[in-house]
Amino acid sequence: MEKRYEVIESKSWKNHKTGATASIYGACPWTNAADEPNWSMVVRGWTLRDNRNGTVGIGRLPFETKELALDCASKLNAR
Repeated sequence: MEKRYEVIESKSWKNHKTGATASIYGACPWTNAADEPNWSMVVRGWTLRDNRNGTVGIGRLPFETKELALDCASKLNAR
């Protein structure tokens, strides 16, 4: 049986010129082809995916370490 909560990397788009960030789950952050090279996907830490409903994140900043995220997932999966 698959566990409800799974640990995954927390990623976002980052503009290396301006420092702006954007969700990878929303619209494309660049507005034209010339701006596209300024954006890249970066790992921000660790978060949880709810395999029951497909959502990502638990309403808080990403965990700094995978171990902290695994501990949280373990507690939530035990409920």
